[in-house]
Amino acid sequence: MFLHQLDLTTALRPSLLPEETLLFVQDAVGLYEGKFKIAQYQNGQAYLTSHRVCYVDHDEPRKCSVAINLKHVERSEFYVWAAGFFMKSSPKITLYPKPLKRLSRGPPATTQSPVATTPKRRGSPAPAPATAPSATWVCPICSFSNPVPSNFDPATANAHTPLPPCLACGIKPPLVLVVKAAIASMRNRQAPGPPPKDDRNGVSPASNTFGGGNSSSGSGSTSCPRCTFQNHPSLHVCEMCGASLQSAADKRLEAARGITRSESPGPSLNTSPLQNETVESIKLSFRGGGEKIFYERLKSALVQRKWLLQSAPPIPKPRPSSGVFDESYSSSTSPTAEDLDRNKVIGIAGLERRGLEQRRNNEAVIGNAFEDLEALMTSAKEIIALAERFASQANIGGGNGNGSSEATALASQSASALSLVTTKDMLGSGSGSESLYVSELSRNLAEWLTDDTHGVLRREGGIMTLVDLWAVFNRARGGVELVSPTDFEKAARMWDTLRLPVRLRKFKSGLLVVQGRDRTDEKTIASLLAWLKELHYISPANDVRWDWQTYGRGVTAQETAERFGWSVGVATEELEMAEESGALCREQGLDGLRFWENWLVHV
Repeated sequence: MFLHQLDLTTALRPSLLPEETLLFVQDAVGLYEGKFKIAQYQNGQAYLTSHRVCYVDHDEPRKCSVAINLKHVERSEFYVWAAGFFMKSSPKITLYPKPLKRLSRGPPATTQSPVATTPKRRGSPAPAPATAPSATWVCPICSFSNPVPSNFDPATANAHTPLPPCLACGIKPPLVLVVKAAIASMRNRQAPGPPPKDDRNGVSPASNTFGGGNSSSGSGSTSCPRCTFQNHPSLHVCEMCGASLQSAADKRLEAARGITRSESPGPSLNTSPLQNETVESIKLSFRGGGEKIFYERLKSALVQRKWLLQSAPPIPKPRPSSGVFDESYSSSTSPTAEDLDRNKVIGIAGLERRGLEQRRNNEAVIGNAFEDLEALMTSAKEIIALAERFASQANIGGGNGNGSSEATALASQSASALSLVTTKDMLGSGSGSESLYVSELSRNLAEWLTDDTHGVLRREGGIMTLVDLWAVFNRARGGVELVSPTDFEKAARMWDTLRLPVRLRKFKSGLLVVQGRDRTDEKTIASLLAWLKELHYISPANDVRWDWQTYGRGVTAQETAERFGWSVGVATEELEMAEESGALCREQGLDGLRFWENWLVHV
């Protein structure tokens, strides 16, 4: 199946495969299957990765999102059509599946059964829809009459059928022009009629009458209904009097085309693309620009074919003793005699030898990776892992505080998510490029916050300030493509519009915090009251003058922050919110501000 269902993340972005990287993003994209529009797939975002071309619908992302594996694409074509100011078509990129995906299509559909076609093959070698030798088409550029190829079959002709160029100007004709000329020639050659033909050219007596209307001769000419002049079948108006040469059927066809043209350039296909296993081609219609960059990076991805590296063996590593690469890589675990001798060394000498081998391996990796850009991109994963290991060793040596080490560890763990980050060079140019960048940054933020492997919100107790999140996010990007505070705030405010699982909350004091969408004030108050009730069973560290088992004790913002993992500012805002709701009350004393259970409401 050429098209398959796409799995999305919590931020409604494509879930990337292992070793898959994001290359480009473009909005205002629609899908076509052949010449037909695919209904409900006309307003979405196209994601180009190193392995796939993904479409995520704007209205129904969970239902109408599909992907195409680049390993199933045989070739791609870029199409731009501009016929004037009043007729325009959006640029399109066509993806054709490999021949193995089209084997089930079989031969072109025909109305005759195989039993009926067998005698014809024995009787005459030429096929039934053969084009008349005298069929010609008029070049729309230089008006030169060119012959239609003898092997041209209008029944099976499509966009991939090779057409000869004009013999005068060398411009290839449109497919519709050649098909019309071939059909008109066959219709004139096979026109039924009882009058016998009086010559070899097949001219019937009825064709020479003046009242024949729109009659045609056997040579393919069309008779004018006004002056009976024999015109070329490719002409639409008479060369003598200027009258229209369209028949009634052609006029009905033009009227029908006019109706569909007012809605869209192509007819719609109401069936789901996932139900059709035999797809001729898939087109991506770019209505908001960005098609040129998308096509260039698509061609690069098809040439690089990074999906072949998923199950590839590791890169041969140099031997520690000689520094020469071992080309005879084997996945067997049987150790050699040299490995056994090296593994026998234990104690301090073994540790020193292991450290020496690791340093040599690091030198070889760094030296080979920085030879050129291609080698660096190939060894990017190893270089990132090596940099993280160096950073962790530096942090262990420096060790200036628990909070600093946790933040650095969070930043280093988040470095693996850099392949999901959307930068400005991944987006198309146009009037909506700025809004597209903000929306993709908003999805990237939500995906990064809800990722269980990083646990950014979980480390902060489910809520953190927007300023802290901005600092941690920019630190995780490693100093590349840093996000400005303005863009960061715009992206955070779009979470509600995009219906993402996180939201931006503003306290009464104006403090902006980020929290999960399932987190409400009622749940926060319930957790605070449950903690205060636990203090009824825990004796205080110092002697108190009240019955702590009955009334409990008050808590400060610092104690609340340590209890729930919040910052002190967030803890203060949450306690004041609970106080405004009537669940808590405050005590202003010499030792500071404390919050108690509100026993006044029970008096």
